[in-house]
Amino acid sequence: MYIAIDGGGTKTEYLLLDKHFQVVDHYLGGCLNHDLLGNGWADVSLALKASIDVLLERNGLTVSDIEAAAAGISGLDTAGDQQQADACFSSAGISRFLAINDGYLPIAAENPAAWGVSLNCGTGMCCAAIDPSGNRIKLAGMDEWSGDAGGGNWIVMQMYRKVYENLILKDVNTPLVMEYVKAMNLGSKVDFINSWSDLKEGENAECKALHRKIIWLFFELLERSNPEAQALADQMIKCAAYSIDAAVRELHFSGEKIPVYLSGSILTKAASSGYLSMLKKALSCICQGKLEVHMCTKRPVEGAVQLLKFPVVENFNLSYNSI
Repeated sequence: MYIAIDGGGTKTEYLLLDKHFQVVDHYLGGCLNHDLLGNGWADVSLALKASIDVLLERNGLTVSDIEAAAAGISGLDTAGDQQQADACFSSAGISRFLAINDGYLPIAAENPAAWGVSLNCGTGMCCAAIDPSGNRIKLAGMDEWSGDAGGGNWIVMQMYRKVYENLILKDVNTPLVMEYVKAMNLGSKVDFINSWSDLKEGENAECKALHRKIIWLFFELLERSNPEAQALADQMIKCAAYSIDAAVRELHFSGEKIPVYLSGSILTKAASSGYLSMLKKALSCICQGKLEVHMCTKRPVEGAVQLLKFPVVENFNLSYNSI
């Protein structure tokens, strides 16, 4: 039996697979991003083991029945994170496993040969790439530290900042300010200031609903050619283009077209057609026109399934026991 995992910042998808990699059971667990949990990797370890135990117990299995596991984990960004992630799987009793950043999963999900580039914009953003030899690199994903632009949290923060700069600092009602105040049902400047508390609450349902409303407003304003929204979109596109170009330069791709997979809820669900067209046009201009841009159509956890298959793991030049 095998286990495939897509560990996110909000939820985690677990698949129990038979020896033919067919799905036997499915479980939806909570956050596996250590940056978002009170006790960091200690909480990740507890959540991982508890979820795996649920799968095992309801299928009459023990951990010794698991041949291997493959997981993409949000927030697995550094060598120190890698050590901690490995320790989590060892603590769960799984001796053969592959733990990597979840940004790589869309590549393996969309391309059975498991190479290409993934631009992932969900709650945050990152760029991950794997070349045909299995070498890999992940860029961005460190928020303000790496100048990320394009994730949902970034859009919400930038929209709030635009209103703050105009309404509070300049006492000016721009079209963006007026639309924001109307959409958020704010009656005064004090209401706007106080709304910050609700926007930074993080995981509760009310906060998520407010974030979705602001993200929708941003893309609506962009479709109406609002200059402030366009300036934010330009920043997002620049960040994406620079990240992808840097990743491609760092790895070794042949003369073939390099597939770029757009993934994450911002790109696959929220983004307007106008923004996606602008992004694709910008990406077509970099890397000497060698990029082929695709929208992801498969769930990231399917990438973890692909990575469990021996030929793909072999391409990574990795043995399970050394991971």
